[in-house]
Amino acid sequence: MTLKGEDDVWRQNLVANLMDAAMFAFGMSFVSLQTVLPVFVKRIGGSSFAVALIPVLWTAGFNFPQIFIANYVQRFPYKKRLFLKTALVQRVPWLLLALLTFFVIDQVGPSGGAVLFLSLFTVAAVAGSVNFPIWFDLIAKLTPVGVRGRLFAARNLLGGVLGVIGGWVVIRILDRIAYPTSYGVLFILAFSAMMISYAGLLLLREETPSTVAEQIHFVDYYRRLPGILKQKNFRNFLISDALLIAATMAGAFYAVHAIQRFQLTDAVVGVFTSVMMGSMIIGNIFFGLLADRYGHKLNLVLSAASTAVACFAALVAPSLEVYLIVFVGSAFQMGLSGISRFSIVAELCTEQERPTYVALTNMVTSPFVVFGVLAGGIAGRYGYEAVFVIGGLLALSSALWLAFKVEEPRTRTAVPLVQSVQY
Repeated sequence: MTLKGEDDVWRQNLVANLMDAAMFAFGMSFVSLQTVLPVFVKRIGGSSFAVALIPVLWTAGFNFPQIFIANYVQRFPYKKRLFLKTALVQRVPWLLLALLTFFVIDQVGPSGGAVLFLSLFTVAAVAGSVNFPIWFDLIAKLTPVGVRGRLFAARNLLGGVLGVIGGWVVIRILDRIAYPTSYGVLFILAFSAMMISYAGLLLLREETPSTVAEQIHFVDYYRRLPGILKQKNFRNFLISDALLIAATMAGAFYAVHAIQRFQLTDAVVGVFTSVMMGSMIIGNIFFGLLADRYGHKLNLVLSAASTAVACFAALVAPSLEVYLIVFVGSAFQMGLSGISRFSIVAELCTEQERPTYVALTNMVTSPFVVFGVLAGGIAGRYGYEAVFVIGGLLALSSALWLAFKVEEPRTRTAVPLVQSVQY
């Protein structure tokens, strides 16, 4: 039984969490990595290699740096103050991208424009990387393990609802406002929505301290990391995760491939975004329940399978209407992974180790984003279809490895120490 005060704290944190998620996702719908940004890079005059760099730079920039701050984060019994600082820094690069698009991008030529955009885009990814371990540790701390699946599903669902609206706005802006101003407006809208989400973060209440990890010298800390990788179940999870990251190299080419294949205008990316967000709404009604009832392993198997479906649909779709299955599969992959990728990691470790496990997961698997660099060369030489074949096979491998090599952690390890509240 919970006290009334605890219920009040839980409700406020739930509202704050959902407000942050919905508005941040709304902002990202204006600058979707799968639909808007690849077309923007092509519009600048970027090559297939430059388009391929979008998921590469995002995955590497967002994932790899986390391990360098995880040890620092674990020393704080209260996370919110540090979290608010890094969350603000995370949002600033999107404003800078808007200024770049309004005032610079059309003055420096295709190569210069692509380089400047990708450089600032990487800064945005790194800023998100610094913020992520603190954010996840705080949210996991404030959320009972038995409802995390539904919480992340609700976050994705609300974001999807607003994302459909965002897709409609993208269509109108790209259809009615000339390039490059149109894309500058999208970046401004993204930044504005993210700042509203920041207001939600201010409402979070962190009532009790976390268990503080042992303070050790950073050299000793890094020496201990290989020991974590000796845990068989965690290591097998990392293998499946790496295969799926490699498979997502195909995602950068879906929208560009569709526009070229069916001779469409840039505005159609708004339709693609709406389809993805609508699919996330439908999927997340079920994905969170699946995770809370059966564990996060099932969701991750479905995530890899969805990527395979998207890749193979891109190969064989005879019409634009059928091709939309590609964006449904891509949306399911993102929704399922968003709910369960780090949630399963949180069940493989103790509370005080959580930032380290999350950061180590990203550090180990993010190098596999190099497949995205290879995908750019493959697409340029052999066409997008070759990328989709390789991506589909990697995704199938990920699903099979996870299904047969990884044990559901709830059946074999202790649940992390979290504050328990009745739900």
